[in-house]
Amino acid sequence: MKSIGDSILSAIIAFLVRVSFWPKVFFVDKEQQDLKLKEPSILVCNHRSHLDGPVLNTVFRKETIHSLAAKDRFEQKTFGFFLRHTNCIPIDRQKADTSWIYQSLQILNVQKENIAIYPEGRHAEPRKLLPFHSGVSLLAVMAKAPIVMVYMDSPHRFGRRTKLLVAPPYRIEIPPTGITADFAEEQTKLLQKKMEDLMNQFYSKIENS
Repeated sequence: MKSIGDSILSAIIAFLVRVSFWPKVFFVDKEQQDLKLKEPSILVCNHRSHLDGPVLNTVFRKETIHSLAAKDRFEQKTFGFFLRHTNCIPIDRQKADTSWIYQSLQILNVQKENIAIYPEGRHAEPRKLLPFHSGVSLLAVMAKAPIVMVYMDSPHRFGRRTKLLVAPPYRIEIPPTGITADFAEEQTKLLQKKMEDLMNQFYSKIENS
């Protein structure tokens, strides 16, 4: 549960995001039009800016979202302060770190809250996705949680409206053979293909709206 101080900090960040970028959300499913997640979910988003997390949390303001962030960022004085007080989970990119998976399972299945993952890592290439890491598929299967994909227009600039395209939730079904490394890799490639389709849809229909 958030402390009063953390709740106040989150409210301030949300206010600044709305004033600076006034995010606008579009939906792939026109009948969806709802930012209320029906059950604990895994939000999967592209990643080009440190501000992606605050924007995503502001858009899904009524939900509690725990975002994965690189462990080394927590060691930075100012940035680390914000990460520690805004529901972020450290992940060690230099090692085969699995602790974040068990922490995420606790959040999804016990706390009944949500996880945000940026499986390509942060990069500066516009209109491009880097190869996804397979941890997101493994977590989705282990937690039996739906995946909600979001494509976000970034990097964010003051006075320029940030736009997001949200896809309907979907689940990864476990095959009779069980969870294998090949299965996780296959599902990760499928997830990346879905994000590529979402990105193309964003630029063809949403960008100039």
